[in-house]
Amino acid sequence: MRGSQERSAAAIAAALVFAILAAIGVSPASNEGFYLPRRIYPQSQRPIGWNLVALPARSPYQGPGGLTRLCKDLKLDPEGQIIQFDGAGMVFAHVCSMAAPQFNLLDGRGVLIQNPRLRDGVIVGSDNPTKTIAIAKLGAAPVGTNIFPIDYHTTLVTPEDLCLTCGLSATATVSRIDAQTGTVFTHLCGQAPGWNLVQGEAVLVFENQGPKTCSPPHL
Repeated sequence: MRGSQERSAAAIAAALVFAILAAIGVSPASNEGFYLPRRIYPQSQRPIGWNLVALPARSPYQGPGGLTRLCKDLKLDPEGQIIQFDGAGMVFAHVCSMAAPQFNLLDGRGVLIQNPRLRDGVIVGSDNPTKTIAIAKLGAAPVGTNIFPIDYHTTLVTPEDLCLTCGLSATATVSRIDAQTGTVFTHLCGQAPGWNLVQGEAVLVFENQGPKTCSPPHL
């Protein structure tokens, strides 16, 4: 019964990932700065090339000009896109060829990056060990689409660690997309984890018993 429930939850979460993204077209101490390489995989058959990226809590990507700087640091092409969900149903998209970005990146959230070609860039910034991250309650898509950053100095290892730390319910799911292969890994909270989180990536969190507030642990 539990195996059937787990497979069903995984299928639902994976379907939500595909539906939402298709709809839009698209270590030192934690307070020390870092300058880390970041590979962006190119778009191909969905969801190959859907790069879910964690942004540092403190970085030059915040505020006016931040999107332009992120495009530059990751060496994205003019057609490259940076997409962010606010959890409440708004979806913001920036194309790197835009001279004037129409929004500022939200703190405490990851981003979805799509680019036509393979690029090797960098991410710079620093973590904030006292930060909190809001997890919105799941609703009609894209409400409740949480792109949760896996910090560069996190002590979280598995998706179940994230579930426990953030106080997620037994019906919440955590999904990782391997941007190179397009493989989607989904974990139902409360189950034994079958894969690990990756520092510097972000994961999709769907919580239908939210909202929640999380204080992720750091080294």
